[in-house]
Amino acid sequence: MRGAVPAGRGVEGDAGQKGVSDMRDVRNDVQRWFSAGKAVALAQVVKTWGSSPRACGSVMAVSEDGGIAGSVSGGCIEGSVVQTALDCLDGMPARLEKFHASTARAQEVGLSCGGNVEVLVGALDRTLFEVECGELDADRAYVRVCLMEAAGAAADGRGTDAADGRDASARARQAAPGTCLLLVSAASPAAMGRAGLRPHPVPGQDGWRLLAPREAEEALSSGTLAEVAAQVLAVPATEVAGHVRHAAGDFFFCRTNPLPKLVCVGGVHVSIHLTRMAKMLGYHTVVIDPRGAFATGERFPFVDQLVHAWPQEAFKGIALDESTALCALTHDPKIDVPALAAALDSPAFYIGSLGRHTTQLSRYRQLVCEGYGDDAIARVFGPIGLDLKGREPAEIALAIMSEITAVRYGGSFPMATMLQSARRAEAERAAAR
Repeated sequence: MRGAVPAGRGVEGDAGQKGVSDMRDVRNDVQRWFSAGKAVALAQVVKTWGSSPRACGSVMAVSEDGGIAGSVSGGCIEGSVVQTALDCLDGMPARLEKFHASTARAQEVGLSCGGNVEVLVGALDRTLFEVECGELDADRAYVRVCLMEAAGAAADGRGTDAADGRDASARARQAAPGTCLLLVSAASPAAMGRAGLRPHPVPGQDGWRLLAPREAEEALSSGTLAEVAAQVLAVPATEVAGHVRHAAGDFFFCRTNPLPKLVCVGGVHVSIHLTRMAKMLGYHTVVIDPRGAFATGERFPFVDQLVHAWPQEAFKGIALDESTALCALTHDPKIDVPALAAALDSPAFYIGSLGRHTTQLSRYRQLVCEGYGDDAIARVFGPIGLDLKGREPAEIALAIMSEITAVRYGGSFPMATMLQSARRAEAERAAAR
């Protein structure tokens, strides 16, 4: 039976990054500051509970002359965090700032939302930042890991560093909060190492490499760092940001996943509006259409990739992964059906098919003839989009983007699948006889 890949609905990859200001948002400013010879500090939201305007993993960068990029709250604690960042750039060690709504300090800085926020603030290592930029440019997943609190302040634990026989917690007391490392793909050029960063394997994780500055190794040892890295990578990938406890202390991690991808099969009017909306939401956008008059640069000046090919050829060079949403929009079965089949053979988190219930029945039967079973075809949403009652192309695009967003984040709205629509069309035909 074909199309046995699980539906993948609900939270995936970067789904936990709602309300996050991440490195993509601040990198251009940080690059400009570094190029101008300015030191930069990074503030990271490492813990929240209650009402908090920014999720864990949100970042704010601060230059030595007070430049700000990104945010760690709705504005209520930024002033205090900026001052701490400037203090760090003036020689103060990295610091874990705790803003708890019940404390007098939280009220002093204006934390009135009733939430609790903890922010790790410290100088940003330029070499690590440059590696992050390389991974962002390549759209590869990577993980930033930072020591929040050393042992004795944060966690119990046992462990001995084989290199010198000292207890891991004893070594950790030499390490300041803010000590950072990166986990990158073994396929990344950075995995070979670079000046100031040594690569290390991660136990049980052949596809990853650990990169750590020399001072991190001196404070925590390569063995401890490798153990922490293995713990982080053992956490399910759906957990974008979180904590792991080790004998050395409490470590915060934040994953940066590849950009979500929207693939529109068909350079139709709806696709123009849909890809524009997707770009605003941070998607990499692709339009595929073998008909040259439809997928043109004039019609789609903002799309990342225009492909003039049949789906069977196009998908030889376009990966459909867990972060992909595919929409079949041409109304032409010669184009839509091969595209739907390719999506069903992939782990794409969303697959949508344009057309009323009778169209869904036709597509269903064609996919059955191609060897796909009901369980696989039930992954396809059709008619595509939430039922917002809109009729204009932009309104239809809004309905589609709303459904994609709901599926991506596990939202609960009435949604129709191709299988349900096909059954409905069959029942209506049987009743009309």
